[in-house]
Amino acid sequence: MVETVTAFDQADRLRKIVSGLREKSDSIIDQAAKKINKKARLIAVTSGKGGVGKTSLTVNMAIQLSRSGYRVIVIDGDLGLANVEVMMGIVPKYSMYEFINSNLHLSDIIADGPSGIKFISGGTGIVEMARLEKKKFDKILFTMSALDNYADFILVDTGAGISNSVTSFVLAANEVILITNAEPTSITDAYAILKIISLHNEDCKVRVIANMVDNSKEAEDIFTRINTAAKRFLKKDIINLGYLPRDAAVSKAIKLQIPFAVSFPKSTAAKGIEEIVKRIIADTEFRQDPEGVKRFLSKIYISFSSSL
Repeated sequence: MVETVTAFDQADRLRKIVSGLREKSDSIIDQAAKKINKKARLIAVTSGKGGVGKTSLTVNMAIQLSRSGYRVIVIDGDLGLANVEVMMGIVPKYSMYEFINSNLHLSDIIADGPSGIKFISGGTGIVEMARLEKKKFDKILFTMSALDNYADFILVDTGAGISNSVTSFVLAANEVILITNAEPTSITDAYAILKIISLHNEDCKVRVIANMVDNSKEAEDIFTRINTAAKRFLKKDIINLGYLPRDAAVSKAIKLQIPFAVSFPKSTAAKGIEEIVKRIIADTEFRQDPEGVKRFLSKIYISFSSSL
């Protein structure tokens, strides 16, 4: 006989999960129970090529969102490199790999980052999900769905490029922030990402950040080139989220393994992040997803499983 679980039982279990998270990490959400009907805003941050500052922007945006009063979780979705934790100089005790292959609680894999942000080291654990039998995956999926109820924003730092492992994350998200710079290859590869999104995830809202630019004119030129091509050939509208100027503070912060929003809060880059985050908060043109993390992880599971 197949055991059925009522909606009441599911809600009760979800409350217990959230309660357990709060007991194990008091700094996670104090009012998680009050947020039971509000879903986290999940945003995938990606780039067409490496070396454009994607992970640095992800971490610093998370910090600024947290400083603005929002509860933020960063999920490191790069399957090859644990760049998020390197950027912060923090080595988490566990990752999603241990969570999937042991009896750990969800709270065990949520690590504390600077300025009140939380992060999860994903890495190969996300690939491991695709190898699970459906019953075990559903159990993990239900537990992970509690993330919706103790975060306002979930930023997923994807790998760079247009490989299947990267595009799986991008195509599973309703919102994407696309990072590029002035290099012709970066702009070309950013367009390639847009093309994939327009073909397979046409309802996705895409916002562009130009990073490491010399001035506002260069940033505007970059956006205009990508936007013109997207409108003409893909019939897709994208949004200019802003830019970050070239700033020595960024490379210094990376060497220190302390995000520049923390180590150099008065730098030009830090001020640029403040402006970008203001636009993210003000931009409410996104499709609220009642299943949030559940839908996102389910899409990744299907995508990865089919490629094995």
